[in-house]
Amino acid sequence: MSLLASIDLGTNTFRLLIAEAIDSNRLVPILIKRTITRLGEGLYKNGTIQPHAMERGLNVVEHFSNIIKHYEVEKVIAVSTSVAREAKNGKEFIAQVFERTGISVRILTGFEEAQLTLKGVFSALDRITQKCLVFDIGGGSTEFILTEQIGPIKIASISLGVVYLAENLIRSDPPTSRELSYLRKNIKDCLQQLDFTKDIFYNKSSATTSTQCSLIGTAGTATTIAAIDQQMKRYDPLKINNHSLSRETIENIYHQLSCSSLAERRAIPGLEEGRETVIVPGAALVLEIMEHFRFNQLTVSDAGLLEGILLDAQSSH
Repeated sequence: MSLLASIDLGTNTFRLLIAEAIDSNRLVPILIKRTITRLGEGLYKNGTIQPHAMERGLNVVEHFSNIIKHYEVEKVIAVSTSVAREAKNGKEFIAQVFERTGISVRILTGFEEAQLTLKGVFSALDRITQKCLVFDIGGGSTEFILTEQIGPIKIASISLGVVYLAENLIRSDPPTSRELSYLRKNIKDCLQQLDFTKDIFYNKSSATTSTQCSLIGTAGTATTIAAIDQQMKRYDPLKINNHSLSRETIENIYHQLSCSSLAERRAIPGLEEGRETVIVPGAALVLEIMEHFRFNQLTVSDAGLLEGILLDAQSSH
């Protein structure tokens, strides 16, 4: 059995996947691990990865490295995204990772991140419509990919992620109505940057998105909302993949989260420990994406960048 490992060093979460590659389109996961590190804590105020956040991140990568050593892994592919792109000392962090673990990390561009995410997302979905809008909410940025017949036709990245929103727009516990209103407005304004032509998505005669185009969400925010909806005490990726959420359901979950204190959120089944500080802006971002593009339904994929990295490596053999 030939095993591969992929590592994603994100702004908020570090993730590890060890999988058997069947072919360039299919993986069998052997182990999935993710740890919230908040590597991007303070980044948007100081422009650098803070020493304590860097040490937290390095400790997690060392832990991942030790896990990998227990498996006969043929190849390890590690990447980092917006946190390494934007931090003045991002390359220093990558160098420290190599020094302490021997793992080389490639810093992805927003475009590369979106393309690889798309490969992973589609590998886990049962049904793919002719057109799809896929989004990936990260700690420091959000990627959008418009597809037609599973191929990307437009890719965009906005510098808006849950760590940035949580650190800059939420001060109270629980958030005040004024903070929530400003949060939603800030997201609305940022989404206006997206120059996707509306006719790609909409029927001209209808106020809602064409049924020929579906909305797909991947990464921690979308998967956490799906886990909360299922009151999932133990996270199960197979139950997350293809899970469908209505806008009304997400609004109800957002209301529950935004009215709860940090301590109360920690007790909500399905909410991953460490995500309680960023889930409110994350859920707000999902809702504003649905509002902006007039979608009433969201399909969730647990698979994304980690899977895409390995599938891409297989297809380039």
